[in-house]
Amino acid sequence: MNLSRRQQRGLSLVELMIALGLGAFMLLGIISLVASVSQTRTKLSLVSDQAESGRYALHALNEELALAGFLGTYHPGVGVADYQLVDPCVNSGNASDLGFDPSTLALPLAVSGVVSGAAMPACIGADSPVANSPMLNIHRVDVAEVDVASIAAGNMTPYLQVSSCELDALPYVLNTDPAALTLRAKGCASLASARPYLVRSYFISDCEDCADGGDGRPTLKMLEYSSGVRRVLPLVSGVEDLHIEYGLDLDIDGGPDCYVSDPGAAVAPGGCPAAEWSGTATENWRDTVAVRVHLLIRSEEPILAEPVEDTFDLGRADRVGPFDDRFKRQVVSTVVLIPNVAGPRE
Repeated sequence: MNLSRRQQRGLSLVELMIALGLGAFMLLGIISLVASVSQTRTKLSLVSDQAESGRYALHALNEELALAGFLGTYHPGVGVADYQLVDPCVNSGNASDLGFDPSTLALPLAVSGVVSGAAMPACIGADSPVANSPMLNIHRVDVAEVDVASIAAGNMTPYLQVSSCELDALPYVLNTDPAALTLRAKGCASLASARPYLVRSYFISDCEDCADGGDGRPTLKMLEYSSGVRRVLPLVSGVEDLHIEYGLDLDIDGGPDCYVSDPGAAVAPGGCPAAEWSGTATENWRDTVAVRVHLLIRSEEPILAEPVEDTFDLGRADRVGPFDDRFKRQVVSTVVLIPNVAGPRE
């Protein structure tokens, strides 16, 4: 009995080595599984972030284009306003600098742009615009009304005030000085409210933070003139390329007759009726009633095992790619009707 108990005590060295080997093998398998799951989760998170970036970028552009040309209660008739092509680098509250002149019914274009290949405005040079990137310019007033009495003296924000009184000499006034906002509301007994004026331009930069040579993250940025100040703001990182097509209503019925990349072209591009095409750029920009936007979205970090031969259709004559890197890419697109331009034409 005692001998049997002594024989059952402990394990031999061989048994210990086998047990340790099996344990190490199982531990390595568990570590490998955890690492694989973690890596997969990271990739899924990056892909999800990429999709969210595309969704948000399109949402931002949709919201802005839907308000392009919004001037509060002022709705000029078709062919009445004298539309002006305004420099997106404007940094002045003067009505004439912003394209407004109530005596001649001058107004800024609702939508304009810098087409691919044209020189970008000098005021965004420090923000490293991508070579040949287009720029989309949108002019409008804010949706929120402001009582003139609440505007402080010395204010730098240009406000648009629209008359609802038939006795006023002018249909609208744009001014930074509240003392100049004297147009009246319906009934002519009180001052009409006013709305702050906005200019927003969208373009692609090759860096989100462009200081010290830049961070190398392609970004959709916005050049904004608001509250009397011009500034550039990053909106969505990972937006690597942008292509814009403008839908022109050449027969004045409210619907786009053709889509072009350059409304300022001297000759009608293919697909547009040559007889109705204007050789004056401003007139063609005036007829823009819809915008088609294509964005190439890149993942924030390399997630592919190796470079792929994929190419991408952004609506240009040639596809873009392939890219010699391990970033995942996808194209997102949208078409937006501009109701403040198309509506009065229907």
